[in-house]
Amino acid sequence: MVKPVLNIDVKSLNSFCVMLFTFTLLIFVVLISARKVSAQDAIFSQHFANPLYLNPAFTGTNNCNRLIFNYRNQPFPQFGSFSTYSFSADYHSDFLSGGIGLNLLHDTQGGLIDQSQVGAFYAWQSRLSDTWNISLGIQVSYINTRLNRQNLIFPDQNPQNNNTISTTGETFNQPTGSHIADFSTGLLIYSNRFYAGLALNHISQPEVELFENSLLERKYSLMIGYNLIPAERNHRNSENISVSPNIIIQSQSSYLRFNYGLSAGINSIIGGVWFRHSYQHPNTLIFMLGLKQVNYTIGYSYDYSLSGFSGVGGGAHEIGVLLNFACREPESRYRILNCPTF
Repeated sequence: MVKPVLNIDVKSLNSFCVMLFTFTLLIFVVLISARKVSAQDAIFSQHFANPLYLNPAFTGTNNCNRLIFNYRNQPFPQFGSFSTYSFSADYHSDFLSGGIGLNLLHDTQGGLIDQSQVGAFYAWQSRLSDTWNISLGIQVSYINTRLNRQNLIFPDQNPQNNNTISTTGETFNQPTGSHIADFSTGLLIYSNRFYAGLALNHISQPEVELFENSLLERKYSLMIGYNLIPAERNHRNSENISVSPNIIIQSQSSYLRFNYGLSAGINSIIGGVWFRHSYQHPNTLIFMLGLKQVNYTIGYSYDYSLSGFSGVGGGAHEIGVLLNFACREPESRYRILNCPTF
């Protein structure tokens, strides 16, 4: 990573505050207007361990090529009932004036619905000034949704003496699989320490055909954060310390979700605590612990439900693995984004 500049220009900071207020006002208006009930996307607690999934504008904002693997599992009512896998890769290309990337995702919902998607990303990046930079990202995806009808049990399927389930008389005239194209976009404005971004997923609201056609509702995301790296007191004994408070607000259909907290790192050890809740009531405490090295980072997080559903080991478990390779010094016209500690 490029070492941050510790002196922040006051004029640039004021400009950032104006832009931040504008973004916040815009996203507030958009969130209030988006209230229709429909399907929702899979979520990850380690947002910044899956940056392309959070916002296409994160594509290629690292000075290294990245491979990222994420796995999330909620073992209720049984292990694997609700699980999500994600794999992504991205890198910055000076020739393309930005970054390109790829994301593969598979989501299993209670053994009844499986969703797989493949997404391609491009983000154009440029300087706004000596301090501020911009990244505009787009995503084009193919999404396949399938209903596992063999796992459905209907009222006319009574258990037999050998505990098997009889054949149902129900017929399936409706499609049990859907194939759609999907489009998303995102924006990031950032400096060495601050970042603010917007993302809009499912721009065209494609129809998912399972029994009844339903729209894949647009998802709106706002993210704001600050990356604090204290100045070194002396070069021989100073510790590599970073603190990153951040907030993410997401709205999809009738669901409005707030996620805020902070992550911190001391040398190679990283950790974090976040609080996630809906508009109405508290929901989840998220704890993260990990190991960060030059070429790789591994993080584990646990979601503790405040609604009483976690139990012993019953909360959601998540693992993120980041691999860096082919790192390079960026050209002076590009600035690397210091994301919150992962």
